[in-house]
Amino acid sequence: MDKIVAKNKYMSVALRILAGGVFIFSAVMKYLSIEDFDMYIYEHRILGFVAAEFTSRLLISAELCLGIFIIAGVFLRFTKYVMLGLLAAFTVYLVIQPVFGVDTTNCHCFGNNFTLNRIQSLIKNIVLIAIVLPINPDVGFAVRYNKTVFFVVSLAAVIATMSINTPSVINNALYGNTASIDGDLYAEAVKNSGKEEFLQGKQIICFYSTACKYCKKAAKKINIAMEKENINSENVKIVFWQVNDEVPVENFFERAGVPPLDYAVFPVDIFLTVTGGVMPLIMFSENGKPVEVLKYITLNEALMKDFIAE
Repeated sequence: MDKIVAKNKYMSVALRILAGGVFIFSAVMKYLSIEDFDMYIYEHRILGFVAAEFTSRLLISAELCLGIFIIAGVFLRFTKYVMLGLLAAFTVYLVIQPVFGVDTTNCHCFGNNFTLNRIQSLIKNIVLIAIVLPINPDVGFAVRYNKTVFFVVSLAAVIATMSINTPSVINNALYGNTASIDGDLYAEAVKNSGKEEFLQGKQIICFYSTACKYCKKAAKKINIAMEKENINSENVKIVFWQVNDEVPVENFFERAGVPPLDYAVFPVDIFLTVTGGVMPLIMFSENGKPVEVLKYITLNEALMKDFIAE
């Protein structure tokens, strides 16, 4: 096969286009569900959430650049071996993936819109390695000004992935990370719900709707942070709004894939007044008084740990 491809520049170019197309498709599909990819990396409990956000975008940038470079013939020999190295690294990761305790039914090779499980992803990587290996860097077309193209495409890819859907730390710097809570009305509503333990000591209070997909993402993010930083479940509580046709509260925890936490239910008009109609919201409270209120996307484990430890 190698000798046939080496002698046939058209076959080599076809393999370049095929491999590059898969890498570009993979990068685009990951970015279309970037928040889920962020969470998937964070679930490995190796990186903090901020680092996970930057890692996810850099991986997507690398895939996109490699796909473009191998099709265009930019530093073709270098690109070929970097692509093979990346595929080998992903393959080794998939072999040991169960060690990390993450979901193996979707490895996020193509995001959430085109799912592959662990075995399917392994097969996909082996097939891609078989496609890339025979590519002959000495035949086929190649762009001129390799260094310029390499620099411009790499820079554009990183800027695009960091700016179209910004990491939370950049989002915070641009737009701020806080929201507001009506503390007096919250305390009154808690007393009316019979959950006065919500007003005792330091509490992380999460305001959710049972039908809100971002509330489920927030619950997952907070659960990982709790496990990673050993935050006691007695310090984390939930407030839901009361709407009869929504998902039952018990189903919320199951669908979010998190253990149940102590919760209160507020009438919808009270909930919306307390939160200003924004959800999910995360409130750090001390003896029922708001200390800080955050949007879920800006929350990270360091903030939770520091608040509880103060």
